[in-house]
Amino acid sequence: MLWKLTTTNKYGNLRSRIVHSDGALTIGQGFGSFVGVKLFRYESRTPYHGIMTSPIDGKKYLTPDWIEVHPQTTLADIVYNAPKPEKEKPTQWDFKSDSSDAVYKVRYNGVKLTCNCPGSWRAFDRRCKHIKSVESQIK
Repeated sequence: MLWKLTTTNKYGNLRSRIVHSDGALTIGQGFGSFVGVKLFRYESRTPYHGIMTSPIDGKKYLTPDWIEVHPQTTLADIVYNAPKPEKEKPTQWDFKSDSSDAVYKVRYNGVKLTCNCPGSWRAFDRRCKHIKSVESQIK
């Protein structure tokens, strides 16, 4: 098991290091004042990860991230935290006209907002009240 051990150095600054222990964690001399310890796991960006020992320098690396890991790291010490899916934003909003039965549509094409109301082509910056309303909702 890997543990993240936090201690203080002789100047009182916090120092963290990763240590390995097969059973109970014992803290020996030279570690400074004990502050805290917790179970440690490396995080991979992909569910398809592995550990490779470099033939050049003999160090272990988490692949494909190429993160140098503790020499006694096993696959059990690695987790994959799947990114949370982004909430999909709507790409179209409908607005009923105040003066008629018309329905104006504000659309988002991935780059900018457009509206099919007459106010959007009359406005200097092409931002009608419908576009400004959607901008205030999505920000």
